[in-house]
Amino acid sequence: MQGHKKMVIWGNIEGVENMVFNRILPRISVKYFKIRDQIERATTSISANYVEGYYSGSIREYLRFLGYSRRSLAELNNWARQIHTMKLLDIDIYREFDDLTIRTQYLFNRLIYSLQRKL
Repeated sequence: MQGHKKMVIWGNIEGVENMVFNRILPRISVKYFKIRDQIERATTSISANYVEGYYSGSIREYLRFLGYSRRSLAELNNWARQIHTMKLLDIDIYREFDDLTIRTQYLFNRLIYSLQRKL
């Protein structure tokens, strides 16, 4: 198992991806191509930046990439709010997703704080 997969936060990142690709995007019509594209980009950015930072070789670089991941997660949470407001996402899925992204943001914040203390 690769080291990044042992981190608790990785399970949350995978959970976010699974919700987006299996439960959220299938409910958004292709006529909303731009919104779908933004959601896909934000989602893939979270995991890609996390992994790139994890293997960067320095705490400073890791922190930089964690910041990118955290910002993408915040953007994704906002997209979920918007598509819920547009009536494209029902309340139960939105609440579950919102809860997951809030818990994942908390894990990002704790990891960043912990790494900053090491500098």
